Amino acid sequence: MLHYQHQSRQTPAEIRSFLIDAGAVVNGYAADITRTYASRRGAFADLVDRLDAMQRDVVSEVRAGMDYSDLHIATHSRIATLLRELGLAEGSEEALIIEGVTSAFFPHGLGHFLGIQVHDVAGFMADDNGNVIERPPGHPFLRLTRTLERDQVLTIEPGIYFIDQLLDGLAGTPGEKLVNSSAVDPLRPFGGVRIEDNVRVLDEGVENLTRDAFAAA
Repeated sequence: MLHYQHQSRQTPAEIRSFLIDAGAVVNGYAADITRTYASRRGAFADLVDRLDAMQRDVVSEVRAGMDYSDLHIATHSRIATLLRELGLAEGSEEALIIEGVTSAFFPHGLGHFLGIQVHDVAGFMADDNGNVIERPPGHPFLRLTRTLERDQVLTIEPGIYFIDQLLDGLAGTPGEKLVNSSAVDPLRPFGGVRIEDNVRVLDEGVENLTRDAFAAA
């Protein structure tokens, strides 16, 4: 589930997966970290492993001078490839993107600025006069559209989810025929996968604050 749509204090009848989206404040600066776990090996656990590897690849591309919107759009191509390789969808990467299939599985933006606030300000700022950099067409939930600069801190958080409302929204569209329902439907009860790291932009590459901290723990 994405944030807070459904809340329950009851223990689930069956434990399948666990997604934790949490953070902390240190010296006035916020963190925002997500990890997903599978209760047992199987198709969902394989998806967690594959998305974790894909997320690391996306992080490896971050550097100063990069347009964050381009990185977000490129991640949709990676999502399309992953859906095809796992048998969850079929068709070309272009078709899966154009027909809204990747957006049904990955509905939010790739990430956002971190700072004093968890979702920090100025993600769309074009200049000091208050002009903004618009989101690319078809990506209404992206929170960061700027060209990245050294020492900015932001999140990289791709996901693949099984949200009934979004998947069922493909019904009657060309995208419906690209989804392999026999593979997707058994995964719906698991909710989905998101992997989120906090990174500091360098001239070449990043400092991955999340994984460095976990490795040192």
